[in-house]
Amino acid sequence: MKFVYSADWHLSGYSQDKMINKLPERLYEKKIVQENIGKYCITNNIKTVIVGGDILHNKNIIHSIAQSVMLDFFRSHQMLDFIVLDGNHDLSGKGEDVVSALKSLDNEPNVRRIYEPTMIENMFIVPYSDNMIDIIKKNSSKYLISHFGLNEATFNSGVSIVSDISIKDLVGKYRYVLLGHYHKPQEIIKDDIEIYYTGSITQNDWGEKGEEKRFLVVDTETDSIKSVPTIGYKKFFDFQITNENKEDIIKKARQLKEEGHSVKITKKEEVNLADISEEFVVIDKTEKDITNRGVNSTMSMRDKLSRYVEINGIPEEKRDIYLQEALSIINSLSERK
Repeated sequence: MKFVYSADWHLSGYSQDKMINKLPERLYEKKIVQENIGKYCITNNIKTVIVGGDILHNKNIIHSIAQSVMLDFFRSHQMLDFIVLDGNHDLSGKGEDVVSALKSLDNEPNVRRIYEPTMIENMFIVPYSDNMIDIIKKNSSKYLISHFGLNEATFNSGVSIVSDISIKDLVGKYRYVLLGHYHKPQEIIKDDIEIYYTGSITQNDWGEKGEEKRFLVVDTETDSIKSVPTIGYKKFFDFQITNENKEDIIKKARQLKEEGHSVKITKKEEVNLADISEEFVVIDKTEKDITNRGVNSTMSMRDKLSRYVEINGIPEEKRDIYLQEALSIINSLSERK
């Protein structure tokens, strides 16, 4: 079988977003990306799409506008066959009485919803549930498709957390593992197993800056897995600027901003950015030398703090506010001793 694998669409109401074509910005972008995935399938004669969970975002709350986008996509792509499985965000909670928001897809003729562990050809498909880990550990197949956090995988921040399942639980049972749940696209390739997180389809916020979002094209006959970038959404860029690269960075930042992307600039050395201060968010991470600035141990706490806010460039008209707040915190801590 040849199919496109995607996951973590996280369709939501995004009520804080500005509206674009009658949809919240992030929901509109996800709609465009979905449509581009559909176009890719049609253009490349790929008949099947598997979505590995978290199509919707808000767990036990269904936003009608998000559900509408979901249903419109499946209904407008009758030429494709979809296999969808529950992710944790698609469910109302945990336990035996959990309800899936994806139940609304049950009557769609081109959608097969996997609501219990199912074998399709050489693929073992396991939706999210309380007992999914035990099921995965006790079974085997050439391909595993599921939705969980692996012990060795990482979040967008690069942090890894201890999980109930690790690579050693999968080796010898599965050869290829396709997962949803973590939004960072990542691969763990070893001699005897290949594990792929396809990742989310768009950059949702600054926490996902710099990530190349994608979907996977999988051919189970040739055992080939290809990554294809998603297109059609606003990206987040954070440029490190120096005096040497200033001209190139500003040129690139202006071009990306004109294309509709979000751009901020971080400086770790003294760079004169007065000419772009109104165009971009500038984050100052330059190291400040606070030695020999007139702060010594004989000074009162008030005098030390006054000198400290001055050293850190706090505007004179705001220094008293900072000073009073700092003294208030210090005094409250002293009272707790």
